[in-house]
Amino acid sequence: MFDFDTIKDTIKRGFKQYMFPVGLILFQCVFIVLYAVHAKYGYEVDDNSTEIISRNTPPPKGAVEYYYSFFQDVHVMMFIGFGFLMTFLRRYSFSSVSFNFLVATFVLEWAILVRGYVVDWDSETKSFSVTVKNLLHADFVSAAILISFGAVLGKTNPAQLVILALAEVVMQIWNEHICVTYLCAYDGGESIYVHVFGAYFGLAASYSLQHKREVESPKEGSSYASDIFSMIGTLFLFCFWPSFNAGTAFGDGRVRAITNTYISICASVILTFTVSALVGKGKEEITHIQNATLAGGVAVGVVSDKNIGLFGAMIIGSLAGIISTLGYKYLLELLKKIHIHDTCGVHNLHGMPGVLSGLAGIVVASMPWRSLYTENLGATCLSGGEHRSAGTQVGYQCAALLLTLGIAIVGGLLTGTFLRLSIFSTPDNDSYFDDSLNWHVPKDFVAENSALGSLIKSILPNQIQLEEMPNQIALNPNTLEVIQETTCRQ
Repeated sequence: MFDFDTIKDTIKRGFKQYMFPVGLILFQCVFIVLYAVHAKYGYEVDDNSTEIISRNTPPPKGAVEYYYSFFQDVHVMMFIGFGFLMTFLRRYSFSSVSFNFLVATFVLEWAILVRGYVVDWDSETKSFSVTVKNLLHADFVSAAILISFGAVLGKTNPAQLVILALAEVVMQIWNEHICVTYLCAYDGGESIYVHVFGAYFGLAASYSLQHKREVESPKEGSSYASDIFSMIGTLFLFCFWPSFNAGTAFGDGRVRAITNTYISICASVILTFTVSALVGKGKEEITHIQNATLAGGVAVGVVSDKNIGLFGAMIIGSLAGIISTLGYKYLLELLKKIHIHDTCGVHNLHGMPGVLSGLAGIVVASMPWRSLYTENLGATCLSGGEHRSAGTQVGYQCAALLLTLGIAIVGGLLTGTFLRLSIFSTPDNDSYFDDSLNWHVPKDFVAENSALGSLIKSILPNQIQLEEMPNQIALNPNTLEVIQETTCRQ
């Protein structure tokens, strides 16, 4: 006789075990068909051939030489910058850098398709062109999803990450399309459309996934080595952030975007070190240096290509460094009290600095000689088209920020609720932040709940910090110094 309950359980386990690779194959097949039917190469087309060309004339469509170097820099940011920045979790580094790799590539394929149908669709040829600029925009979309990934890092499985990316890409692209085409709210560095959207979508999804459950795991912590690897990501992001903010700018605007970002992110580094030492009683906190130092690049994004003056860029970057550092010091634990667990602190690096950037855009819009907002207007803009007043522009800058927050939060809540369905086998507290759940780990990866792991934990205290040796005791060159991993990330 057949035991139908056993057969049912076997099928259910097999479905959950192989849903991720089978789902990826199905998505890839669908993408191949869509690319075959509707996508084509976007060659260079000079739309200004009959016009007088000046230094501030937009470059021709498909201009490889104009966009490729910036696209390459942003591409490095997505895979090396974001990838290594997330490796601070000592027992989740395989997943951090590799799932970042997977999610980013999946998003790039999907974003090109969605933007093709929403933004670049040619109704006459029933197709859309893919240029280097389209690839750059796909990287921007990827950044938004990777920011959300940072909020749920360690608490989701690969299948959930793919579904989250699938849904968020559609919402992010539609939100940006509405804000750029109809509200005509400028955001040269994508601080509203990428950083704010990605941060609050991820936080809302994390809240829904957590569903009033406490996320407390001894595995959620860094080690000396993992924090050093995370700093590699920080330095890559720092070096290439001017390219991110200036990627789609042209003419004098590109010069301003590069320079403003350069100055702003340097200012945030200085203020992060300063504030971290002040709140740390004279000592720096590596978490602040890994993350808050980059806040200036986010905060200047909306006005990066505007005439805000170098002093303005420095002020914005300084404020961002202060806000982000204080957020990492005090807000992470406060968010946990309202059941929002933010693994990477995206609220402090992307959320608050992104909102600050949006507010800076509102202020600058009231000064048309600095915002130069008319350069962003077109016939499709609401309330006057190309003849919109400065006061009206202020209102639409505010509307774009609020709309982005609304769509991100509602979309994140709905997506997180869907990902809680039992078919996704959401990890529990015992398997959070642990590579062994999804990877064949090497022999030197000791499971903390194994016999050896229990023995190590019984010998060493749960949290040991490096103790300074008395000055009168000289270090013996034959002494083996053991540095224990810390178990919490402030």
